[in-house]
Amino acid sequence: MRSLMDNKVPLDWGIFYFSLKTLSRWSEDLNDRMDFFSKWCSRGLPYVFQINAFTYPNGFAMALLQRFSRRSFGANLISIDRLEFDF
Repeated sequence: MRSLMDNKVPLDWGIFYFSLKTLSRWSEDLNDRMDFFSKWCSRGLPYVFQINAFTYPNGFAMALLQRFSRRSFGANLISIDRLEFDF
């Protein structure tokens, strides 16, 4: 109850995802995340991904590289070790 009064995320709730935001901002962020994933489930694969919706964005980025490397390009198979993101 003390955390709620201080507008802080209770320690037990922090296991869902780490954040230094206040409780009110954390709740808004959680709602946005849930909305993003709900739309993904109901409408299918999104064209644009909200990277901050993922608890572990590095894992998502690695999954993208793995998916791309597993595509068959005829005789030109690409090793995941040769792939990288460029910004």
